[in-house]
This record gives sequence, C-alpha cells and structure tokens, in this order.
Amino acid sequence: MNANSQVSSAALLAGPTAPGLDALIPAADLARLTGMPHESDLLEDLRVAVGTYTGFGADGPLIAEIVSQVVAAIVTAVLAERVPPDSRPGPQPETQVWGRDMSAGVQAWRDRATEGAPQHGGRPGIADVIRISPDRTPAWLTGGQICAIFAVDIVGFTRPDRDDDIRRYLHEKLYEFLRKAFDESGIPWEVCRSEDRGDGALVVVPPEISGKGLIDPLPERLRSLIRRHNHVSCPAARIQLRAATHIGPVEHDGHGFVGTDINFLFRMLEAQSLRRMLTARGAEVALIVSDYVYRTLVCRYPSQVSPEAFRRVRFQVKQTRAQAWMHIPGA
Repeated sequence: MNANSQVSSAALLAGPTAPGLDALIPAADLARLTGMPHESDLLEDLRVAVGTYTGFGADGPLIAEIVSQVVAAIVTAVLAERVPPDSRPGPQPETQVWGRDMSAGVQAWRDRATEGAPQHGGRPGIADVIRISPDRTPAWLTGGQICAIFAVDIVGFTRPDRDDDIRRYLHEKLYEFLRKAFDESGIPWEVCRSEDRGDGALVVVPPEISGKGLIDPLPERLRSLIRRHNHVSCPAARIQLRAATHIGPVEHDGHGFVGTDINFLFRMLEAQSLRRMLTARGAEVALIVSDYVYRTLVCRYPSQVSPEAFRRVRFQVKQTRAQAWMHIPGA
C-alpha cells in the first residue's frame, strides 16, 4: 500500500460517522465489537471500487468521504441489529423489534465497549454483516454476481379438485418445506433471497455460499418432508414438486430478478421430459439441472449423488433449446 493509500484509509477511519454514532467508540473498537475485519486491505479495495466507478480515482478526499459513510452505515446497521434486549432501557414489549431504537442501541454498545469481546448476538459473523443495509434489507445481488439459483413448482396447483383453501395451504407448506430443507442442507434460508411465483418459488443463494447443497442433500430433504406430508394428507392436498438448479449471473432491478440465466432456469422447469418423468415415476420430487451444473458439481463430487443417477435430455421450451440432466431423488 502506498503513502496516499495509507492516508486515505486513515482518513476514512477517522471520518464522519452515521447518525447516532460518535467518537466515544473509536472505529477500531467498532470493528472489533461487531466482528467486522479491521483490515486496511479491505478498505483499500472498497476505495478502489468506488474510485473506479465514479472516475475520481481511489486516493481523493471525496472518495475517502464516500467510503467512510458506507462504513459508518454498515456499522450503524450492525449495531442496531445486534443490541441485546437486556441492554435496552425501560419496558421491553414482546412486539418490539430489535434495532429500531438507534439511540438505545448505541448507548448499549458504549456501555459494553470496555468489555473487549465481539458482540455477535448469535449471528454467524461477517457473512451476514455484508448483507445488512441500513433499512435491514439484504443489500447484495444487484450487479450480476455469479450465484446458484433454484426454482420449484407445485405440480397441478390449479387442478379442479383444489379450491383456494387447499391452494393457500399448499403455498404455506411449500415455504415451510423450503425453509427447513435449506437450513438442513447447509444453506441458511435467511441469507437467501426468494421470489414467489404463485405455484412455486425462485431462490437465489448468496455468491459466497457453495451451490453443492442444492444437489445433495436439498432434493432428498424436500422429498422426505413431502413424503411425510403426503402420507397424512387427502389426495387434493398431496404435493409433487418439479425443481431446477442452475448457476449464472444474477441481476435485480429493484422489482425482481431478471436475466438470461433466470429465464433458462424456468425453461428447464417447464421441460416436458421432466413433467413426463415425474408423472411416470409418481415421485415426490423431480430435479433437473443444467449441463453446466452437471459437469461442475455433479461430476466433480460423485460422493454426493452419482452422476449415473442423472438422465441426459434435450428439451425445447419457447425459443430455448438445450441439454440438461434429470434426477429422481431416492429412486
């Protein structure tokens, strides 16, 4: 790191803080207490990214100002998110949402600053920090990151023997099963982004989490949950799922996920060969994966699911013609 970089890093650490924060907690202590890495290389990378995007260069005072505000906003969100309930003054009704009262949150962290221990609040660390924005919404997946993507569809959701009560029940059970299956597969549901599709769902896995779990054990976990559900349900409330997995760049325009790879994922899900195989087998879940996923995940990790358990198919849906691989979990 050159001298200018060192000066800029020092400037941003000493720069302005977000509303509610002040110099009573030094930046280094904020980093330590929140569990965030306090490394100049990370700050330099952030300055370079901002400088490149704005065209002002990485070492200017304006860039240091921008980055300092970004760091302050992240720290503010982390502090607000992680204030322990016993640190709040006054009554604490059960309906109170942690992190909304910034003044109480900051004061609680001031009181604990001398303890010297990271205040993780039961969270997994920096991985969730970078996903928290000041309004407590996930702040990633907007610029074309390479992510594992997963889609499911309930077969025959609009069948005549299913009324709106049953469809609502199936919709609720779908998300219950997805949450449980993802959590049990090493892909925490709370860090994923999901988008409802009426009779199904789209799930985008953060780019820093491996997509291997979407191949194994997620499909088998879903199959087990659905199998138990179907055992105690009337015919109209029994579930069959078509599922698809792909990997590719993900874009979000503020309204929803868009992009060629999202389109391709749902084209696979609509493949007639997948529908026919699920009907013929009478299985709970049928999975289709892209050729890229088959070659890079299935074939490279045969100890998860044998590549021989997949059947190669060619499909055409609308203008999409491609090769994919199908699998029946538990077959």
